[in-house]
Amino acid sequence: MIRHFTPQDRQFYIDCSKMFYSSPAVVHDVNEENFKTTFDMLINKNPSVEGFILEYEGEKAGYFLASFAYSNEVGGIVMWCEELFVLPQYRTKGIASSLFEYVKANYGHKVKRFRLELTKSNARAARLYKKLGFNELQYLQMHIDN
Repeated sequence: MIRHFTPQDRQFYIDCSKMFYSSPAVVHDVNEENFKTTFDMLINKNPSVEGFILEYEGEKAGYFLASFAYSNEVGGIVMWCEELFVLPQYRTKGIASSLFEYVKANYGHKVKRFRLELTKSNARAARLYKKLGFNELQYLQMHIDN
């Protein structure tokens, strides 16, 4: 099952975020206060971010975060698939595939592009995303943090 976050999911989300940000899927640390800020934005229905709890056989199995932005390149809204984390014991059970089926079915009419990023070393995720129809973009990402 895929459902939106509820206030009762706070600690589960924070614990999973800590695992996600200490995994090889991420190239840098994140201030743990960000997890609390993000959760508050999700619960308060900030229109630029949505969060989902992923369940498997009635148990919380992971989470997914998405953010939304306009893109002139595609002439519409882009859903950034920000974070997808599935607890190790639930991996290879089709949860990520089910999630993207859900996302396409529920947001495909609202957005022009689904976009995500991953580390070059995350070959397992790259195989999954290619299997799900994602194509590689030839962009170098750069940033400035304030």
